[in-house]
Formats: sequence, C-alpha cells, structure tokens
Amino acid sequence: MAAALLLAATTASAGDNPMWRSGLTWTCAFTSVIRCERLIDCKSSGEIGEIAVDYSENRLIDEAGNDHPIKRHYVQTVAGSPIGSEVKIELATNEVVWLSPVDEAGTFSDSWIGVMLSPKAGVIVQELRPLICGPKK
Repeated sequence: MAAALLLAATTASAGDNPMWRSGLTWTCAFTSVIRCERLIDCKSSGEIGEIAVDYSENRLIDEAGNDHPIKRHYVQTVAGSPIGSEVKIELATNEVVWLSPVDEAGTFSDSWIGVMLSPKAGVIVQELRPLICGPKK
C-alpha cells in the first residue's frame, strides 16, 4: 500500500507552481519558533518575525534581511490526499519551506500555511517556524 501511495505522488515542474497565480513575491509571518537541542527536549518560544519568498529573484529573505538563494522548488500532489498540492522550497542553506494552500481553489483565500525547517550544527540541531503566507500586495 505504501509503495502504491509513493508511486501515486507526482511532481510538477516549477512553472506549474500554483502560488504564482497570486503573485511571485510572498510574505510569510511566524509567531513562534520551536528549537530542538541535542540533549534536551524541543521548546517553543513566542518569537515574532517575517520572511519573504521572491520567486522572481529566486531567493528567500529571512527576518534579519539576509538573502538565501532558492536551490530548487517544486509542486507535489498525492493521489487521494485531502491536500490538493504542496509547494516545497529548498534553500542553498539546506533549509526547507513546505507550504499548502488554505483554499485550493483560491475562492475564499489566497493564503498558504506551512513551516520552515532549519537544520543546525551545534547545540541546537533543528528549528521550526510555523508560517502563514500571503502574496505581497
């Protein structure tokens, strides 16, 4: 069964990115960061910030204003999944942004939600930021 589900997953070309219907520049806000340390459980902290995804320049701008090149991005759909399509953005830093549309048809909302996963080297081994994204107006 798992093999059938894996085979049913399809990857579209970047030109088919459904986020582009609403724009090429997106702003994503977060209100918490979950940090996981090597020898201690993961902890959430109430940090507020914003990142920007700029597909036209192939980059992500972090909360400190630093540019991170997008290594690749693609759209994935899984047959039978209640999530219509998901966009995965991989950065040159090995960080990953994974987003799903709030309203697949775009009738009620053009927002996307997801997470930014940031692997780290050192005491902190992983950070996760829950994201709410919308096209830049």
